[in-house]
Amino acid sequence: MQTNSVYLYPNKIDVFTNVLDEWVGGYRKVYQRNLKFYRGVDNKVILQLKNGDQKSVPLNVSNNEYIVFNLVSEDTKGLILQKDGTLANDSSANKGQVTVTLTEAELRALETGMYRYSAHVEIRETVSATEYKVVSKSPLYVDSQFGVIGTLEIAGDVLGDVHSSLVVDKFLYTNPQTQGETQSKFYISSIIDAYPLLGTSQSLHTFQLYCTDYSGIVTIQGSIDEQGATPSTWVDIETITLDSATLAYQNITGKYNWFRIYHEPTAGTLDKVLYR
Repeated sequence: MQTNSVYLYPNKIDVFTNVLDEWVGGYRKVYQRNLKFYRGVDNKVILQLKNGDQKSVPLNVSNNEYIVFNLVSEDTKGLILQKDGTLANDSSANKGQVTVTLTEAELRALETGMYRYSAHVEIRETVSATEYKVVSKSPLYVDSQFGVIGTLEIAGDVLGDVHSSLVVDKFLYTNPQTQGETQSKFYISSIIDAYPLLGTSQSLHTFQLYCTDYSGIVTIQGSIDEQGATPSTWVDIETITLDSATLAYQNITGKYNWFRIYHEPTAGTLDKVLYR
């Protein structure tokens, strides 16, 4: 039996202040490691407040002192979000430790890649139960060269990267009545590759239809032909009857090589189909 180990340990970084008399430069932190966060979960980092002698500096809670975490865009240098550090308990303040949590919802809107972060200390004065004003701000340093900017990487999603759906918006129009036939006019979409080698026998396929007041019949057709991207044999898998529809979807389970959309409108338009 194979055994894989996974580890649970705090993500902790040191931030330094030189506003105290104890700063004598005895400890020199050459560089600060990069932070690495992942989408799909809450990400926590502990900020440890220290002085230049590598000694913990207590947070003066009674003086309304707060440590603030800033996330900054790598490209535009604009502020993306700002979060207060929180104390787990009173001993956290005595140890100079606060926890900053970037939630799953906050990270969901951010692209993977490199960002910048910083931290500073604020002293606040209470104005009302819901308002305060900042009396002073002091920078916190991430290295011995008085650098205030660190690097944060959003490395991806713990559930895997989500790929964009395939957009199908090209439909070939055919009117058999121009050739003397009685069949109604119809449209056939471009061919959709179902990637059979990547799925299982119970593969789930989802089709989402975007319409403009569409009435008519939409049929999802499938093929197991192995003739490259030009299958010749098609079967009807699911047929959907729509009446003044703007949005519809259909799930299909099974193993197919190719799909296409066949539809006969009586009113409105089928604008596009998203396939996943």
